[in-house]
Amino acid sequence: MVSEDARVEVLEKRCEDLIDVARLVTLSLDKEVIIKKSLGHIHERLGKRARYAVLEDGQLVIADWIGEYEEDFSATKKVARKSILWKAFTEGKALNLTAPSQTNGYEHTLTEQIKIKAVVPLRYVDARTHQEVRFGVLVVDSGREQDPITDEEFEYLQIMADLMGEAAGKAELVKELISSYAQREELVKSMTHYLRNRFMVIGGFARRLYQKIDGGEAKGYAGIIAKEIVKMEKSLQVLEDMWKREKEEPTRAKPEAALTKKPPSAV
Repeated sequence: MVSEDARVEVLEKRCEDLIDVARLVTLSLDKEVIIKKSLGHIHERLGKRARYAVLEDGQLVIADWIGEYEEDFSATKKVARKSILWKAFTEGKALNLTAPSQTNGYEHTLTEQIKIKAVVPLRYVDARTHQEVRFGVLVVDSGREQDPITDEEFEYLQIMADLMGEAAGKAELVKELISSYAQREELVKSMTHYLRNRFMVIGGFARRLYQKIDGGEAKGYAGIIAKEIVKMEKSLQVLEDMWKREKEEPTRAKPEAALTKKPPSAV
């Protein structure tokens, strides 16, 4: 009887590539690095070609690939609008094409016109809106050999596509957070600049008024205003100092740096 530890070890060996990509999704912020790594694992494990098309300005464009192609990808390659890739993308449904007839009526992007292939839409759930975002498709085939993708391989490709989607979702979230932080910084700078100018004007006016008034209640009010403006200027300076300290605080080591470290050996 096979022990539980032995079962786990066999499973880990079978899923080494998935675990590797999942680790990258956790550690890296570079979506393209993760997608390239995923294509490499697919090619190595299945012995098939793999390519990735991304949505750009309303067009699906082949952005990365691995394997031998007759096509020249040195120039931007737009996916044919009436191709089955667009069908999978727009419907959000993975397709495993095992018979040539399944592509009847569709255009081919590559001159090879490979009909036997798997097409898996790439997507993620937006962390803010909780809406699904489709950003591309994963395509895998064996070229002119036209070897069908097995059910097990198709399931593996869908898992890999999910991991690629997680990488894209994380990258977009980080980009939005950075943009939000930059906007906040600009807002603070603009507001402090505006308030400082207003304080200078009001403070200067109050001081001149105080000097010109001989006495009485009005002079007292002018003096109070001048003193309050000084307090507000100090408060504004405190706000600026806090913002500067926040920016100057040592940042955590970049997640990518962790990739260069070897994982601890298994106990």
